[in-house]
Amino acid sequence: MRRMYEFVCECGQCTEKLVGYETTTVQCGCGGIAHRIMSAPKFKLEGWSGHFPSEHGRFERKHIEKLKAERKANS
Repeated sequence: MRRMYEFVCECGQCTEKLVGYETTTVQCGCGGIAHRIMSAPKFKLEGWSGHFPSEHGRFERKHIEKLKAERKANS
């Protein structure tokens, strides 16, 4: 199974590669050897709800549109 990992070269250049779990080093673009590092995930959850911020915004817009349509239909 291949996964996305972050690698740092000896010169400090960061690179992401899709590699197998066992892979710990890759060839860097500068020609050096890059070693796999532990890095934080690149997504953010809201602290209070656990939902993705973009999903919350989309839900809120749809909810407001639905309320407007219902008010218009009931007028």
